[in-house]
Amino acid sequence: MDHSDDHRLALVRALLAKAEATEFPEEAEAFTAKASELIARYAIDDALLWAEDTSSSSPDELRLVVLAPYLAQKAVLVSAVARSQGCRAVRLPGRPGERQEVVSIIGFPSDLRWVDTVVTSLLVQLTTAMLDQAPRGVSAAESAGWRRSFIVGFADSVAERLERDRADRAQAVQVDEHPSAALVLLERDQQVGGEFRRRFPHVRSSWASSGSSRTGADAGRQAGRQASFATGSLGRLRSIGSG
Repeated sequence: MDHSDDHRLALVRALLAKAEATEFPEEAEAFTAKASELIARYAIDDALLWAEDTSSSSPDELRLVVLAPYLAQKAVLVSAVARSQGCRAVRLPGRPGERQEVVSIIGFPSDLRWVDTVVTSLLVQLTTAMLDQAPRGVSAAESAGWRRSFIVGFADSVAERLERDRADRAQAVQVDEHPSAALVLLERDQQVGGEFRRRFPHVRSSWASSGSSRTGADAGRQAGRQASFATGSLGRLRSIGSG
C-alpha cells in the first residue's frame, strides 16, 4: 500500500475517533458523515482491491493505529479481521494515558492490504450504527458501558461471519480437489506463524472489557450481522451500507 493510501485510511479513522469522543450528536453525525464521504470519494473498494501480490512472497508487518476511545474493544475487531485472512495480530504496549494504540499485524502484503481496508470500512459502519442507536439521557458511565458492549458484540458477529467465509473457502479448495492450493495455504499459514513468533517471541494474552449492557451487546451483534465486508477469493469491498 502506498503512502497516499495510508494517509487516506488514517484520516478516516481520525474522523471516527472524533465522532466517538464528542458528546454532541450533531457534531458526531457530521464527523461520521465526513468519514463516509471520504470512503466514497477515495473509492477504497476499487483502489485497494485485494489481489495476489506477486512482487513479494514473504510475510510483512502492518502497524495499524487505533484511536481512542475504546482501544481494547476496537483491537478485538482488528484481531478478528486479521485472523480471518490468515494474519496474526498483537497489541503493542504504549505509554500510560496515550489516546491511541498500535496493533501490529503479520501477514502477506496482499492480505495486509485487505485487512487494513476492511478494518477501516467496518469502523465507519460500527461508529455510524453505534452513535445512531446509543441510548440518550443516561450517565456517562452507562453510555460508555453500552458502547463497549456494542463494539464487542459487533466484533463477535463479524468474527463469526468471517470465520464461516474462511471455512467455506477452505472447503471449496478440498471439494474442487486442488491439493496444491491447500498445501500453499498451509505453507502460507506456517510462514506467517513463524514470522510472528520471530518478531514477538513473548506475547501475552490481553483482556478487553465487554461492558455491562446486554442491550448494547445485542444491538452490536445485530449491526455486525448487517455489516458489509469483502467475501470471496478476491475480496472486493462493497459500498458502505450495501446489503
